[in-house]
Amino acid sequence: MIDKTGYLHIKNYFDPKELSNQADKTIKSCQEINWKYIKVYHNIFIYKFINIFAINFPFNNKLNPDLYNEFIKINFKNLILKNTTWKNFEISQVELQHNEKYNYQSAWHRDSRIANLENIVIIVYLRDEKGFKLVPKNIEQQMIDKYPFFKEKNYKHGYTNLLKQFYHQFDAKAGDIVIFDAGLLHQGNSKGKRTHFFVRCIKSEVDNIDNSLKPDALLENLELESAKNNLDLNQNYYLFNSRIKSLVNLILYFSPILKIFKYIIDYKNKKIHFHYSIFQK
Repeated sequence: MIDKTGYLHIKNYFDPKELSNQADKTIKSCQEINWKYIKVYHNIFIYKFINIFAINFPFNNKLNPDLYNEFIKINFKNLILKNTTWKNFEISQVELQHNEKYNYQSAWHRDSRIANLENIVIIVYLRDEKGFKLVPKNIEQQMIDKYPFFKEKNYKHGYTNLLKQFYHQFDAKAGDIVIFDAGLLHQGNSKGKRTHFFVRCIKSEVDNIDNSLKPDALLENLELESAKNNLDLNQNYYLFNSRIKSLVNLILYFSPILKIFKYIIDYKNKKIHFHYSIFQK
């Protein structure tokens, strides 16, 4: 059961081998067909590839008809009903989140404005990852007392250098699952390659998965769903200008001059400066 911390780390919950294999095929297919339903947060140059942050609608048959069948072998129903007070739930969002080989670190953020266990996130790990940080619910008020601006339930709070006493850092292995209340403050973090599923579940009257997430969802419906969620699908990361920008990002990844300057003048060490760089902690 999810306890007073608001999260649960279940180790070795499933065998990741085949699901990971199908996820890799999906990522490759996404690159080969220029699947436009993607998120790219920091496009660092990779030959013939884009440094994708997340693939939206990853189960669609246009990408890989076998991924969904492997995914549903994970017994989410028993997992969720056993660890919450829910009777039924809906899977409202699934992203196959991936970074090819470069460090990644997000801003501190919440995925919901309220932490009441009616909206949860499940991370399904397909490879070993260390670094994801979360402020447990039972110490959130102490954290807010120290950092009052975190009281506002904004989506993003920047790169505040939070004291270690205020967050839990996960060391997850392939086959692990982490469940947490979507309203809790957290920060994505990985050094090098990462691959996992991000799954959003909401309390519901009946069990369901959003139609846009099903393998047979029509592309025109994905267009409508993307517009509703403000996804910018007009980016073409393979264009010459985008590739030049990615080369600049590559140089700055290894020589983050501006970040070094900001780090030097931040003598009170209030911020995290070296995200998206070789020096990321």
